[in-house]
Amino acid sequence: MKIYEFLADKLYVLLTAVFISILLILFLISLQISVSIICMILVLYWILPVSYILVEFIRRRQYYQNLFETMQTLDQKYLIADIISEPRFIDGRMLYAILRESSRSMQENVKQYRIAENDYRDYIEMWVHEIKTPLAAAKLIADNNPSDISSSISEEIEHVQSFVEQALFYARSANVENDYIIKEVSLSLIVHNVIKKHSSDFIYKKNRIELTDLDVTVYTDQKWIEFIIDQIVTNALTYTPAQSGIIHIFTKKKENSIQLYIRDNGVGIDPKDIRRIFQKGFTGNNRPHNEKATGIGLYLCHNLCHKLYLDIDVESRLHEGTTMIITFPLSNLLLLK
Repeated sequence: MKIYEFLADKLYVLLTAVFISILLILFLISLQISVSIICMILVLYWILPVSYILVEFIRRRQYYQNLFETMQTLDQKYLIADIISEPRFIDGRMLYAILRESSRSMQENVKQYRIAENDYRDYIEMWVHEIKTPLAAAKLIADNNPSDISSSISEEIEHVQSFVEQALFYARSANVENDYIIKEVSLSLIVHNVIKKHSSDFIYKKNRIELTDLDVTVYTDQKWIEFIIDQIVTNALTYTPAQSGIIHIFTKKKENSIQLYIRDNGVGIDPKDIRRIFQKGFTGNNRPHNEKATGIGLYLCHNLCHKLYLDIDVESRLHEGTTMIITFPLSNLLLLK
């Protein structure tokens, strides 16, 4: 609060005081009071409005300055009414009461939305678990009745299962901290699990997989990192050409970290899009013909890596290929025993 702003707000007080001063001067002149006495009376008179304005300015300036400073430190600014103290001036107390009521209403609405969000997430998780059973049964039927048609059906069922799993991890991604355990895990085991899951895709597209220097251990959650690598390998398979496609997975050890590289020789990423690939819903314009993308996979990978204290980066050249890099810190301070 600046002094000139406060004076502008109290202009009516100053104008009233000036008007009364003029009337007082005219009255004293009519009584033939000397000029020195009139000046003394005016000085004594103006002590009251000036003192009132100064005191009110100091009180309000100190309170609102503390209010603004407190507001700047809050992440959830609607909680300001629960932190600030009640002011001692009447208009401030009225504002304080309004803020308290507004804050209560906001917190109640936030609570209702959180309940609705949790209910929706619970429903999605339940639905995913329920749908897995008929999908597994359908795939088993297709596998037990081999033919060209059943093979195609089995492949499509695997794609549906992949999307179902993505939906489950997406629903859980908001509360990863409640569903992970960081421990020492083998990167070789995780990568082989992912490759085994996509073995039919590699065979169908006749793509080659190369694994190098994976006999290392890192500190992370096995379930979540396996999902992240699975999403990246799925993208690599989608964007690499059939028969000539190569996916190379390897590690490099740095001073304080281990980096996992997943490199393909696919269509690559347009330089203008490379900073946007981790945005939710972004799909780009260079995907293969008839391939549909949701723009969720890499968005999930980026969010999950952040929550698992991992770094994820990308290197790519258009029409030459893409390399995804996941960096695991070597420190075991996060290890839960």
